[in-house]
Amino acid sequence: MSKLLLQTISTSGRMSIDKFDAAFDTLCQLPGISTSEVDLNHVRRQTIRYLDSLGHCEFDFDQRHVFACPPVLVALPPYGLPKAVLTGARTPSVVQKMKNFVKGNRNSVSYSSKLQRSEHPLLPPAIYIEAIDHDHLQKVAQAAQIGCHLTAPAAWSLVNFSAGIENVRYNLTYEDRADINWLKRTFSTDTLTFSKNHNTENVQGLVEYTNPRSQQKLHWIWDGNRAAEVDRDWGRYMILADEGVDVLLYDERRHQLVVPAYVPIPRFLARAATLCTGLAPATLHMGEQSVGGVPAGHPVDIYCAVPPPVAMMISEKLSQNLIDHSTVPDSHGVIS
Repeated sequence: MSKLLLQTISTSGRMSIDKFDAAFDTLCQLPGISTSEVDLNHVRRQTIRYLDSLGHCEFDFDQRHVFACPPVLVALPPYGLPKAVLTGARTPSVVQKMKNFVKGNRNSVSYSSKLQRSEHPLLPPAIYIEAIDHDHLQKVAQAAQIGCHLTAPAAWSLVNFSAGIENVRYNLTYEDRADINWLKRTFSTDTLTFSKNHNTENVQGLVEYTNPRSQQKLHWIWDGNRAAEVDRDWGRYMILADEGVDVLLYDERRHQLVVPAYVPIPRFLARAATLCTGLAPATLHMGEQSVGGVPAGHPVDIYCAVPPPVAMMISEKLSQNLIDHSTVPDSHGVIS
């Protein structure tokens, strides 16, 4: 069941956000999709974010469309034999072509799949190809008539391709602006959330405005009486950097990167972290004590198998200092 949403998008190639929402709602009602006792809007937002970070789809909320990415076999960080994961659009015919090639070359290539975690019921399973060398990985892609990126791990290519905070700052356009008379919330580095602000004067920092008609969100970062429009994810990390608040944790022994769920890392960096495994992160909670700038009890996303150089590059792009911290949870899924 979990593969049906991506198959629907892949068959269309492109669909409106409204049609995506309709498909999401329909699939949530099917037997075998466990969405009871959860916030479906939260599941929808997470599904959209992870379909992007897994390299399957891209979402254009301005034009209200979702696009299936071309199918590509991409290399994972080396932990043994060369291994790749399938990203992009996924149709039964592409998967079958891969299986057929593997069946005829069992001594050189293997095929496997792994379900996403239960909290991500509509994300497709990860499909892996492992081979004795990169040439055989490439042959699998050729047999399936799909693209491949095997010269370097996709995670490393993406983290190097991504902009950093200083690039984002340089490209902001600050202008003298009047505050908008819309519902607004201000980002707090204490709670890592947006909170309502009733001040009539311009607020220093990152402010979220909600269009009363379309309900679309607009984010401005203020500097005195001047403001610039900014991406929501980058804006939060800009404010965290300005205030010297570090929120990224890393367990070097287990190669796990911990990101506060309410301040997700920006798009290409999230894709880099996710494509270390081809699996969406697990969601746990912090314990009763805050760690660095992560509040006690805060939900966190755990990215697995992130090599130290990738974790370090992600933190540098965000002007963050990695906090060394164990990611072993207790029996209740809490990280102490």
